[in-house]
Amino acid sequence: MEAALPAQPSVRYLNPAWFASVMGTGVLAQALAQFGLVGLALPVYWLALLALLALLGLYLVKLLRYPQAALSDLQHPLLSQMLPTLPIALLVMSLATRVLPLGDWALPLGQGLFWVGMVLIFGVGPLVVFVVSTRLRLPLEAASGAWFIPPVSALLVPITAGVWLETFPQAWQREVWVVSGLFLGVGFFLFLFVLTSFLQRLYAHGRLEPHLLPSVFIGLAPVGLLVLAPWRWLEGGARVGLVPEGWVSAWPVMGLVIWGLGLWWLFYSLALLLDTLLVACRRAQFHFAPGWWGFVFPLGAFTLATLALSRGLESAFLGGLAWALFLLLGVFWLWVMLYSLRAWAGLGALRPPKR
Repeated sequence: MEAALPAQPSVRYLNPAWFASVMGTGVLAQALAQFGLVGLALPVYWLALLALLALLGLYLVKLLRYPQAALSDLQHPLLSQMLPTLPIALLVMSLATRVLPLGDWALPLGQGLFWVGMVLIFGVGPLVVFVVSTRLRLPLEAASGAWFIPPVSALLVPITAGVWLETFPQAWQREVWVVSGLFLGVGFFLFLFVLTSFLQRLYAHGRLEPHLLPSVFIGLAPVGLLVLAPWRWLEGGARVGLVPEGWVSAWPVMGLVIWGLGLWWLFYSLALLLDTLLVACRRAQFHFAPGWWGFVFPLGAFTLATLALSRGLESAFLGGLAWALFLLLGVFWLWVMLYSLRAWAGLGALRPPKR
């Protein structure tokens, strides 16, 4: 019997999870800058920006030429959760644009990325939850760490608003601050709901399939962002006179309590990864997919939160741990980037996923 020929590469098969590559590369650029390696941060930033432009172009072609394929993504139990990675990538690049020395053009670019990203998050996040909850009727066993992505998207809004707030016209500042605070509430409570469901799934239904393993690491992202989001939001408000400075100085203590959950989650995630890589039968099922970028951005968010706490609390322990996490972030980024380049070089990124 003649073997079936593989599907020809087509933009219709573009996985929206590829936008997580921009998230992971953008957060690495921020981390490099925060750790004082600006000379390395700049080329990484340009790589992330070029990837964002290329992926936006490809995804626009998919929407125009293959709208049914894009609709199928929205109605897919896993791919639907990846759709918010597009606006998340915009906000991550907005943050990277803010922290790097890029010149006068960075101001309109960063602000534009913020506005477009915030509007898309307001639309895409609720749309995904609506479709999944009303059309798919998923069993609890279908839960994965990808469910954390909508909370992550909401939590990035107050962070980005906080760092750009003082650059907006004074007449806008209060309203931008208030609106971004609403996203903080959305992200916080959605995280609690998803965390409960995901832990229940892990306890009641056992080990996730190997291809879903990177999604476990996504749980680090909302923890890291919950440390940073109120902090940056309050800092932005304090800089423009909307809240007292004392509110900002008190936050690191509260952030440390939240951060503890992230440390626990990191050890749990690494244990699952090692348990997969060291057992041959599970390692054989652990094929590369764009979802592997779930290893990178969450670790980057947690690394930045750890560094911020180490400076805010003047803790040598947290400072040393931040450097260890930073090195681990670099290892994960190089690992996943290598496989990503191989996928694009052979156009495997534009073929349907392996069954």
